[in-house]
Amino acid sequence: MISLVLFAISTAGCGDETSTTTADMGIAPDLEAPAECGNGRVEGEEACDDGNDDETDACRSDCTLATCGDGTVEEGSEECDDGNRVDTDACRNNCRPARCGDGVVQDGVEACDDGNQTETDDCRNDCSLALCGDGVINAQSETCDDQNDDDTDSCLSTCQDARCGDGVVRADVSAGEAGYEACDDGNDIMTDGCLNNCVEAVCGDGVVNVGVEQCDDGNDDQTDDCLEGCIAARCGDGVVQAGVEECDDGNDDDTDGCVSNCRLPVCGDGVVQDGAEDCDDGNDDDDDACPSTCREAYCGDGFVHAGVEGCDDGNDVDVDGCPGTCEVARCGDGFLWAGVEDCDDGNNIDTDDCRNICVAAVCGDGIVHEGVEECDDANGNDGDACPNTCETARCGDGFVFQDVEECDDANEIETDACRSNCVSAVCGDGIIWRGREECDDQNEDDTDACLSSCEQASCGDGVVWAGQEECDDQNRRDND
Repeated sequence: MISLVLFAISTAGCGDETSTTTADMGIAPDLEAPAECGNGRVEGEEACDDGNDDETDACRSDCTLATCGDGTVEEGSEECDDGNRVDTDACRNNCRPARCGDGVVQDGVEACDDGNQTETDDCRNDCSLALCGDGVINAQSETCDDQNDDDTDSCLSTCQDARCGDGVVRADVSAGEAGYEACDDGNDIMTDGCLNNCVEAVCGDGVVNVGVEQCDDGNDDQTDDCLEGCIAARCGDGVVQAGVEECDDGNDDDTDGCVSNCRLPVCGDGVVQDGAEDCDDGNDDDDDACPSTCREAYCGDGFVHAGVEGCDDGNDVDVDGCPGTCEVARCGDGFLWAGVEDCDDGNNIDTDDCRNICVAAVCGDGIVHEGVEECDDANGNDGDACPNTCETARCGDGFVFQDVEECDDANEIETDACRSNCVSAVCGDGIIWRGREECDDQNEDDTDACLSSCEQASCGDGVVWAGQEECDDQNRRDND
């Protein structure tokens, strides 16, 4: 609501002044006036008000702004207005009349509309679809368009250029002219009656016509693999095929100078030549009974005869990997394999000079060498029952037998630190230890000639020597 307030309208002229109030206009103070469309003033919720009833200007008679799609053509800005949002009818959604070339297909009027002026694409400039036979070459799908259905001219009815291999023989050119075809079978097979260059197949053209020719090398040479008449050369035709046959006498006799396979007789041809070969099994297998030398297999021929020989090095050397028996060298075969075995006595006795592993017997190998060793415990301990001499431990061998001997100096001297019974010398054992004891009477009696310390009794030693001394005070004073 709009509150009306008192206002004055003043008019100045010739010194006169006129004042008009709301009371003079017949409007009561403080009352609201309703908006009126068409009064030329924008009031209330009006978008416009141009004070007229003209529907074709920018302001509609209902005081709303004219817009494209309101169903009324606005002069000066719209060419049409059908009041809908359908863009494919006669009036576009931009209020412009539909036309060919605007990029929108008009329903019922146009077949296509690509919005360009290119005549060689899929949509013609008159908004009709491009078609083969319309006389215009479609750059996207056609190579020609002669507007006819004749497949024998330079342009096929498919609007593709005629070419050799399209399956249609051209009738618009003569022999010798560019594009002439004698035939056209529409395939890429070179071996049928029509070559890939659309020339009819003939013997001598260098291409084998399947089912008609055996060969075709395109020349008249009778010594190659293709004879005249396009017949394949073969062994037995009486013509020597250069580079293939060594001979060809036209017969099957293998005993003459030319074998039936058109080869000169050689070892390995499967035919035994009397006086020249022992055998001939026709193969290159050197491990069968007849090797490639055409001599019967034997040990020493250098070929391993499968199932018969283990090896064959072609020599008489028995100390290599293959001895003269043609059996692979092994420990126990009785042949010393140089660089591999220390010995080989050909037996299974492990206690003789040559072990079963073909290593020479030695003290410390853990095997008692019969007649040479008394024991062999294969360790480096000289203090056990079998020292490193491989002789059974005994007193006097120079090795102290642990837990059995106290000492062992390997001699029979009783007066040194080790008795001959391998017991350490001690005072009281009854044997005078040379250099250590003066006497040893093997008793604890200090009153005899030998003290218990193994020293000779003497005057002044503090011990009364029975039967020899009356007293002994262990001093040198004579006045006590």
